[in-house]
Amino acid sequence: MVLSCKGESIDTSLPSGGEGPEIPDSEEVIPVNVSETEKQDIYLGIDAERLWYWKNYIKDELADLGVKELQSKFVRVAINCKYEREKGVKDETAYTEDILVMMEAMKKANPNIEFFASPRPLGEAYTKEEKEKIWGHEKNVPWSPVPAWIMKFKQNGTKKIDGVEVPKWVDGELDLDALIQYYADYLNYMGSKGFKITYLDVTNEKAIVNPAQVKIMNEQIRSKLDPGVNMPKLIGPSSWNYKRGIAWINSINTGNGEVNAIDILSTHNTNEEGSRENFVKKAQELGKAPWNTEVHGWIGIETKDEIMNSESLWNHFRAGFVGMSTWLFYGPFAGKNHSMIWAHWQDGRIIKSTKYEIFKKVVNNVNGGKYVDIDMPNSAVTAAFIKGNILSVWILNKSQDDLKNVEFRLGGRKIKGSSIEYTVWNENLPKYGSSKELTNMTQKSFKQTIGAESLYFFKVEVE
Repeated sequence: MVLSCKGESIDTSLPSGGEGPEIPDSEEVIPVNVSETEKQDIYLGIDAERLWYWKNYIKDELADLGVKELQSKFVRVAINCKYEREKGVKDETAYTEDILVMMEAMKKANPNIEFFASPRPLGEAYTKEEKEKIWGHEKNVPWSPVPAWIMKFKQNGTKKIDGVEVPKWVDGELDLDALIQYYADYLNYMGSKGFKITYLDVTNEKAIVNPAQVKIMNEQIRSKLDPGVNMPKLIGPSSWNYKRGIAWINSINTGNGEVNAIDILSTHNTNEEGSRENFVKKAQELGKAPWNTEVHGWIGIETKDEIMNSESLWNHFRAGFVGMSTWLFYGPFAGKNHSMIWAHWQDGRIIKSTKYEIFKKVVNNVNGGKYVDIDMPNSAVTAAFIKGNILSVWILNKSQDDLKNVEFRLGGRKIKGSSIEYTVWNENLPKYGSSKELTNMTQKSFKQTIGAESLYFFKVEVE
């Protein structure tokens, strides 16, 4: 295990072997063509909407890892139902306890960082005792991204949870005017604290608003903002899965201005129902950038799982997604499936997970660049990007066998210099992988055997 404790590294030695050898030119090759055609822009950020494992006592270290060492474009932050859980009763501790502390640290670490505000689920606004008293059971809080006085829940009989009879809550009629004021109040509050919100989720997984209502929101929120407060770009619907996102997009009336009210079309993949490719296609048909504002699927605590499950990330790039955010970026010291940074609750120790080290290589070489198409051999997943004169080539070998003599062909691009820097990850290497130089190359191609169940990143400087 590799620990980084307040900037210090432990166990930095590289084990011998495990990287996969360069191969002779005489063997039969597996060709992988890298296209010269540039595709979608790439815009990557991190999630700090849930702060279950954020620790204020090491806020600067955590922020540096999220937006400085990792050169994120944006941070997803919470609109907290607790701030106005009951109508007209505002509780500033909803933001002052953790959220503003985190945002200040992020801004200090990276003055150019952008903030993406997303409504945090209602259940997070109550203690266990409050949930039982108000809603009948700690597991009975209605699923909602906004307070109950906006959703106007109604009781419709009863049901049983854990053998206990509790009220059955159903949605009432959304108070759109109240929702608009709720979001405007949030933006004005953040503006008063010196924070510009660049992006605003119109909802979070539950489709509480339709495209017609988003059109009204776009028109009316801006009219309620204080002087100097930024009107953010609206993102939606940030659906539970691709299928629900596609259904929401299909409901947009393209003839009455609804399509102009939403700036970015977004989904989550909390489950994989539907098609990521179809979601991207639908967004592109309307001239909108497709985002996944909560990438699931790239999970794992053990190094091998973190490597192999990176397939979810590569598949999103291949499908055509422009913007992507992690989910639950900060996790506990023992590790957690989605989390990339694992922090001790008391003694200051921090672990950079394998997911973090991989994502850092992606973000720092790709953010602001473009995706390019690349062939995908059997048993492998590939992705490639161009940013300036750096061509990034990634290949994940899912097989238990080596992929021997893989030749990456760059078409009209020419390699600059006589070597290529590359990094490999497998279960026998440190979390940060092992970096080497490859010299088995021509001006327009390079070769490498890709080890079994391993991930490779080639950083190619081109003319």
